[in-house]
Amino acid sequence: MARLLLVLFIALTSAPPALAQTFNQQQQSEIRALVRDYLVNNPDVLREALDALEARASDERWREVKSDPRDFSLGAADAPITIVEFFDYRCAYCHAAYEWVSDLARRRPDVRLVLKELPVLGPDSMEAARASLAAMPQGRYWEFHRALITYQGDLTPEAINRLAQRAGIDVARMRRDMEDENITRQLEQIRAQAIEYQFNGTPGFVINGETIPGFHRETLEARLRTAGQEARERRQARR
Repeated sequence: MARLLLVLFIALTSAPPALAQTFNQQQQSEIRALVRDYLVNNPDVLREALDALEARASDERWREVKSDPRDFSLGAADAPITIVEFFDYRCAYCHAAYEWVSDLARRRPDVRLVLKELPVLGPDSMEAARASLAAMPQGRYWEFHRALITYQGDLTPEAINRLAQRAGIDVARMRRDMEDENITRQLEQIRAQAIEYQFNGTPGFVINGETIPGFHRETLEARLRTAGQEARERRQARR
């Protein structure tokens, strides 16, 4: 009964006019009154509906964040655990997280890593982020990423060029590609995603949809263990 009333209410309030016109004005008024009275007397139904909508929105947001083909990723596309990291090349905590992240990518076949540039620490951060994305089509992103994230000095244009050259990047091509408006749009979309996940700084991790702001190794490891257990339970349920 509750589901039927909610479906009718949604049909009347948010569906195309043609669908709403299935009912005449008197019927629409009666349905709205029924739904209103039912929800007033059963507020838990509304809470359950809102929770279900939020869960659906969260699932859709996670699918979009983890599956953007423009992002660099390591690991199998069907890995049971996906870790998305929002990072800034000038962020000291991102530097500290690099060893943990790269170790996971190397030794955990059940983990897929997705990297998202979130340059929030000024013009040098933006310069490095644009350079790394511009270098991606050259097939040396990971090598360049490693050079940038472990660099201890100021990320000036000269330093970025030098690191790119050492990583095997065609610097002139990289510099041209850095002006591509597609990179601007990608960085804007990544920033919007970070805002949706309420990350106020870097790094920010999302592990199978659950957010973990900052680099807290014990918290991250605990979430990984939980994600692994959930993956094993899903496999067993399918057998």
